[in-house]
Amino acid sequence: MVQTDKARIASFFLELKREIGEGGCDPTTQVSLSMRRTWIHNSSDYIRQRCCCPTFLIGAGGPWWSVLGSVFTDKFIVQRLTTMEWMVLSSTDEYNRIYRNAKIFVALRNCLSKLQIFYNTLGDVSPLVANQPHPRYFPYPSSFTAEDGSVTRFQYLKSLEEDAACVTYLAETRPDEHGSVPEKVVVKFVSRYGKEVHEFLAGETYAPSLRYYGPLSGTGFSGVFPGPAQSAPPNPHSPSPMYMVVMDYIEARPNTPRDISAQIRTILTRLHSEGYVFGDLRKQNILFDADGKVKLIDFNWCGRYDMKIADENLPEDVQDHIDQNKRRVQAGGPYAYAQYPVSMSTLKGMWAPGMVPLGSIRPIHDWMMFKRLPWQG
Repeated sequence: MVQTDKARIASFFLELKREIGEGGCDPTTQVSLSMRRTWIHNSSDYIRQRCCCPTFLIGAGGPWWSVLGSVFTDKFIVQRLTTMEWMVLSSTDEYNRIYRNAKIFVALRNCLSKLQIFYNTLGDVSPLVANQPHPRYFPYPSSFTAEDGSVTRFQYLKSLEEDAACVTYLAETRPDEHGSVPEKVVVKFVSRYGKEVHEFLAGETYAPSLRYYGPLSGTGFSGVFPGPAQSAPPNPHSPSPMYMVVMDYIEARPNTPRDISAQIRTILTRLHSEGYVFGDLRKQNILFDADGKVKLIDFNWCGRYDMKIADENLPEDVQDHIDQNKRRVQAGGPYAYAQYPVSMSTLKGMWAPGMVPLGSIRPIHDWMMFKRLPWQG
């Protein structure tokens, strides 16, 4: 329990069962329900009205246990923070497992201390008001530090997607001590991102300017994974930390420019000539500004591709550019090339042939998706 001036808060829950599935119950589900019952009680109203109620949970059955985290926005969200860990001595060589369990408990202890500080410093946060933005519904990062060391603070305005899994938000920068004018920006959270591709297209004026790409504040991650693509961990089995992306906001225009196909063709030619692939060329990832300039967005899948391998049926001029440039720009090494995510939709007809989970992203895929765009007719 955490005792503040205003409330007594249950910030940590533990549910123990003799075995997993005892009585038909999953201890991780049971502890989640216990947490939910506590937070919806009237005694929790003061805190519930002012924050997203972050809570840590442990569900254990027999020798198995797992740490979970939860928040309450417009619904309760519970996610596992560890796998199901085993805590039984079964041989003389148990050092690695004992060490792993110890590290998890130390991490949990440190996090509970930080959580207590969080609840004690909530201050006079305004309570919820119907149909008004509130910190409870948005992620906690509210600033970023540019390469020159300057700090920009921002406030969230709304989600940019209706999907419950939305991780992209419209925000507005706050004036600094120099009286800067507030500007709208897009803030999104990713575990993989084609930073190199985004910066390349932004330099060509075919993407919004990238203001920040880096670890979340308060985490121990100090940079991106190695490798030119910067779109996947160095090892497919490595955990992917979460990163924050901040870019300029583009006000989408309803009037389609007449030369939109020619502009997209130019973009793809430039991308593939420089050894890059986009991977997700769909209508929702293509905007155009007031001047009719095409802007690509959503660089989660982007990265480099193996230029030594030639795709069949590429436009001849594109292949010529690739052949001319591949010695200059070719990247290599394990895990250097972009792959489709394992979680991509498998809905029939949604993707071009060859676009499959964990498959290599190739230039021909971008061109096949280009032909499917509604402006081709």
